[in-house]
Amino acid sequence: MSNSQQTSGIPAIPAKRTGAEIYNSIMREIEPELTLDQIPLMKEKYKDETPEKKKERGERYAKAMEEYERRYAQYMQKQDAKVRSFKIGAIHFAEDKASATDQEKLKSIESSFGTP
Repeated sequence: MSNSQQTSGIPAIPAKRTGAEIYNSIMREIEPELTLDQIPLMKEKYKDETPEKKKERGERYAKAMEEYERRYAQYMQKQDAKVRSFKIGAIHFAEDKASATDQEKLKSIESSFGTP
C-alpha cells in the first residue's frame, strides 16, 4: 500500500497549508530574514545601515525573491500532481467499491434463482 493511501484503502487527502506556511517554508531556505516573522524586525535591525549596505541588502533580497518564485512554481507543480493523483485514486476507490457492491447484488440475485 502506498503512503498516499489510508489503511481503509481510501486515498489520503493532500495536506492543506496556508499561504504563510508555504511562503515561510520556502523562504526560510533561501533568505531567513524575509520570513514573515522576521520582516517586522528589520526596521530596528537595520536602522543604522549605510546606504551602500542597504543597496546590497536590497539586491540580495531581490535575488531571494526571484529564487522564491522559482521554488514556489516547483512547489505548485508538485501540489498539482498530488491533487491529480488523489483524484485518480478516489475515482478508482469509488469504482472498486461500486464493483464490489454490484458483485454482491449479482450473487444475491443468482442465489435467489437457484432456490425453488
